[in-house]
Amino acid sequence: MLSKIRTVLREQLRASIILGILKYPIGIQFLQGLLDVGNTVRKPVFSGFPAILVLYLVALVQGTPLYAQNPDDSSRSFLNAYDQGNMEQLVSQGLLAMEAEDFPEAERIFLEAMQVAKVNYGLSSEEQRIPLRHAIEAQLAQGKFEQVENHLSYFEWLNDEIYARDFYAYLEGTELLSELLLKASADANNPLGVRYLIAAKNLNWRAVSGIEATLGDDHIQLAPWLYNIVLAHYYQSSLVKNSSVISYVHRSDDDEEINGFTLTMGESLRISYRIGRELLGRIADIYSGTEGLPAESLALVQIYQADWEMLFGNETSALELYTDAYKQLLANGFSSDQANRVFARPTVLPARTLATRLDAFADEDQGPVRFHAWTPNYPATHLPSEEVAINSSASSEFMALVKFTLHPLLPTGLMSNDRIIPLGFNVDDLEVISANPDNDLVRQRALYEVSLLQFRPRIKDGAPVVVEDVRLEYLFPPQYNVLSISTN
Repeated sequence: MLSKIRTVLREQLRASIILGILKYPIGIQFLQGLLDVGNTVRKPVFSGFPAILVLYLVALVQGTPLYAQNPDDSSRSFLNAYDQGNMEQLVSQGLLAMEAEDFPEAERIFLEAMQVAKVNYGLSSEEQRIPLRHAIEAQLAQGKFEQVENHLSYFEWLNDEIYARDFYAYLEGTELLSELLLKASADANNPLGVRYLIAAKNLNWRAVSGIEATLGDDHIQLAPWLYNIVLAHYYQSSLVKNSSVISYVHRSDDDEEINGFTLTMGESLRISYRIGRELLGRIADIYSGTEGLPAESLALVQIYQADWEMLFGNETSALELYTDAYKQLLANGFSSDQANRVFARPTVLPARTLATRLDAFADEDQGPVRFHAWTPNYPATHLPSEEVAINSSASSEFMALVKFTLHPLLPTGLMSNDRIIPLGFNVDDLEVISANPDNDLVRQRALYEVSLLQFRPRIKDGAPVVVEDVRLEYLFPPQYNVLSISTN
């Protein structure tokens, strides 16, 4: 019996030492060097370590018993904390803690699940990504931005390791990491928010480069990644509009922060507009060269091109593209009623995803348009997805139901030279029907926020028309300053 206890204690000590090393990136790299027996040219990972310690750690990592005894099943039951199945249980427990807004406990559980994944699946295993993602979300909810920075860097390193083994798993990880970067950028309390937005955009560019190198320059899988970059440029433009000069923060190797200035507002907006326009044109080229897509896909991508023109104030160009898309739908065999369906329900721009089928567009009679504002950092921007929603204990029940008229200002000839005024689409006759909480501040703020929204115009039978009594349910974002106002 005494020998069994000693054996179990040795096993626990070995696991504790390994887990202690795994908590630090340098430890991960060291142990990875120990296990990298297939690489004939390696860096001297053992440099600076006593030979006896190296041999001891090799024995620990490879699971070599330090003594001859082998614990039986009853002894190993003491070590079941690191069973493979325990990771899923820990993740489930952590998600329950997140729902209860016990973010410190959730963080602890997710980090423990990460260690279990490392022990069972390897130091660079993709199984770590789910608990790692949730751990970062829990840290963001607590405002622990230094830990967020460290774990985002670790996530990027881990995903790069996966790239060499499984390209599609790498793309899945890139999508997760991009969502985390957007979530971090949306946090109003995060001092590095702008940098995370740029990092998310650059990460999508890396995915595009990977797809081009692996699948080809015109592969259909490029389309959603290219559209993600288009959206990132829109988010960036919403930041630009709040400042006449774009600032940046650069962190050097010695951790000293260097502040500087880049482009003026006008220059930055022109660059974002140009890049977005080019990328949408490339998506159209990819669609035209891909067999098997629905017949309406090219007409629909032209609608997204028109949306982009609307967002940057080029209403005349937008109207031409909208009407041309309508004509293309008719040419593809769709009825006027089917073509009108694309514009039947008011849509806040930009659209969050690309649609290639006509049945993706909702009918008009589906109740109020629901707009969930994402973050104060990006005004008038719809929450892109639930995956990038901010986890916050702040109330998310502040909302207002408003109604308005959406109408175009049609081109009008002026004076004798028939000069044409620019076309514009305006929200008018704004009125708050109800609010929660129902006070003047929430009502006034709702009117202001809705007035900032940009909508796809209603096109009927190829021409813009007025839409009266549009109803929109506006949900304020977490962390918004109005949420701190007492309801009394």
